[in-house]
Amino acid sequence: MINPIEKIGFKRLIKLLGLLVVFLLAVAFFLGFWSLKRTQEIVADDFQQQQLILARTAARQIEDGLSFLRRELKILVYSPAIQYLEEVAWQNRMQVSFGELSQLGVTAIVRICHDGQRAYLLDNTGAHVQKDDFSQLPEVIWAHDPANRGRIYLSPVRIEQKGVHKIPFMTMATPVYLTSVDESHPKPPGTFDGVLFFKIDLSAFTGHYVREIRSGRTGYCWVIDQNGIFLYHPEREFIGEDAFTARGRRNPAISFDKINEIQKTRMLAGYEGTAKYISGWHRGVIQTMEKFLAYSHAHIEEEGLRTFPHKDVAGVRIWPVAVVAPTAEVAGTISSLYIRQFLIQGILIFALLLMGVAIIYYERRWTDELQKAVERATMDLRRSEERYRSVVERSPDLIFLLDNQGRIMRANTAAARAFGVPAQALRGRALSEFLAPEDADALLDHANYVFTTGRNYEARGEVRIRGRAYYLSTHMVPLYGEDGRTVERVLVFARDMTERQRMEEQMARTERLASLGTLAAGVAHEINNPVGIILGFTEMLLDRIPKDSKEYEMLKTIERQALNCKRIVENLMTFARQPARPGEFSDLNQEMENVLKLVQNTLLTKKIDLELHLTPGLPKVRGDAGELQQVFLNLITNAIAAMPEGGKLTISTRINPETQMVEAIVADTGTGIPKEYVDRIFDPFFTTKKVGEGTGLGLSVTYAIVEKIGGRIRFETRTAKEAPGASGTTFFISMPPASQPAVAEAAERAAN
Repeated sequence: MINPIEKIGFKRLIKLLGLLVVFLLAVAFFLGFWSLKRTQEIVADDFQQQQLILARTAARQIEDGLSFLRRELKILVYSPAIQYLEEVAWQNRMQVSFGELSQLGVTAIVRICHDGQRAYLLDNTGAHVQKDDFSQLPEVIWAHDPANRGRIYLSPVRIEQKGVHKIPFMTMATPVYLTSVDESHPKPPGTFDGVLFFKIDLSAFTGHYVREIRSGRTGYCWVIDQNGIFLYHPEREFIGEDAFTARGRRNPAISFDKINEIQKTRMLAGYEGTAKYISGWHRGVIQTMEKFLAYSHAHIEEEGLRTFPHKDVAGVRIWPVAVVAPTAEVAGTISSLYIRQFLIQGILIFALLLMGVAIIYYERRWTDELQKAVERATMDLRRSEERYRSVVERSPDLIFLLDNQGRIMRANTAAARAFGVPAQALRGRALSEFLAPEDADALLDHANYVFTTGRNYEARGEVRIRGRAYYLSTHMVPLYGEDGRTVERVLVFARDMTERQRMEEQMARTERLASLGTLAAGVAHEINNPVGIILGFTEMLLDRIPKDSKEYEMLKTIERQALNCKRIVENLMTFARQPARPGEFSDLNQEMENVLKLVQNTLLTKKIDLELHLTPGLPKVRGDAGELQQVFLNLITNAIAAMPEGGKLTISTRINPETQMVEAIVADTGTGIPKEYVDRIFDPFFTTKKVGEGTGLGLSVTYAIVEKIGGRIRFETRTAKEAPGASGTTFFISMPPASQPAVAEAAERAAN
């Protein structure tokens, strides 16, 4: 039998094998080259999507920043000091807001009178009053139109030259109407009185949100307005310049037609997306290079229709936001592998002619290195994504995703902390599990509105999460699916405004009490004299008329009603008393025991169990003993009235470990305070009791006494509807101690 090798011939066989090896290597080289290009496309596309997310996030932050400035402008215009231009007070009120607003680019706060002849302004140099004719300013002309009452005006972008640089400015204005009430203006006229506006450095404002954005290793963000003027760019000389001509002036040798076309037909037309273009520099590197570009836009108007992510309705003001990075940062690593692959395959052509095993060795080596390169590029993308996630995770705002069934799909750390569940465990849980039923229904209604209309939604109000009340400013944003039309998720941003709301309510309540205190002093003085005369003459007549006569009973009725008037007058006088004298100190535990001796029989007859926890050795607190007894008696009396069927009254005293103030706590298991009454219980003459059973002054007097001695009073309440079987109200009264060393000694004794 003839050997096939001998028949073919060894040399010819070697040639055939060599040709086969070369063919296979050529095929392998072609496939590797195709795989490399495909990998570059995938990595580049993922990188562009990450840049698009950064552009969207920056645009939303700019929108939120403008919303914050609008809210601050509306809050400021309702201040009596600003409306009535009270001497010194208007400067102080502007300074309070200017400290925070200046960090967002506000360079001046200006209040112009109705005749346009005087301007009251505050800027970095201080407060000024300028006399000039301001009546032809666009802001003043706009504010004079009654149809603009309560609205916000945003001026066109104006460019000002400062030294060698240009700075884009914009004003945000609102009309001023005299509608607020204070001591000097108890009846506001409600007439037009000028305009209030912020002057905003847009390079500082937009830079506040985009300056720190990094895409990849060196990518950055820039912002233009609807006319193509740079509002922010890392290259300082570009700010305030026309984006269509600034690049060409810097490097005329390069054609910027591509980026100019993108700006004109895509970005300024309201689209968002990704693209590539040719540039001549990047962060100090001067050379022609290709760049990735991802762009979105921020809505500037207070209310703008949106068909996100498609083109916006014509006429809506937008600021395009772009994130750019050199393509070489993504393609560089993978391109270097292409060169390495070519060299390796060249060596393999000669090596495989001698040894077939080398083919497997080098092929495996190439595959492993390619995989590592892909992993490195993927890690770069993951780091970029992690930076974006860290912004969300570190945010103090509650941020979470909802599906159309009201389930939480993802949440940041702040939201998980508020819900009391780890972030991973929140996935798939219903939002209604954590919120009060009525609050959950309202929030889900808002989410359904976003799902149905595809529009953003904003709301502010109190929300109870796991029994705790939060005052939230909520912003809902639709997230679309792949078809670009169906809303698949709703992204919820909720900012906790509880402390700020509490401070505003505290300020309003203090102003009301101050006004009523002045009124109460005058009323009490005028009523006290005739009441004293009535009591005096009644007493004289009682001495002269027989006790068993009908006239005697009528006089006793007059006496009782006059004494009731006297008691009301004494309560009213509490508002007009001078602040507590520094030398007045009382024993909190002793005064509490004195009050309990007065009401112990009432507690027994009302079937109320008393649980008493008085911390021994507490330092004395500021305040008159009689007034403190009145505070405790008012609170205990209200607690008894809240438990008509009996219950449990818990009274305790302690040193508050956070504030280091002496604290008394009065808790009952009564009916609780309905939500609609919570904001009014400290108002004078407000009562839920029947006519004749209460004057409505008990809690307002209590509040006035505690405030007078420098203390604080707050409460927590739950009705039977909110917490079945666990209703009741707890009052916390914090009072300043006689001295801090006494507090430290008392806290040490309590710990031992």
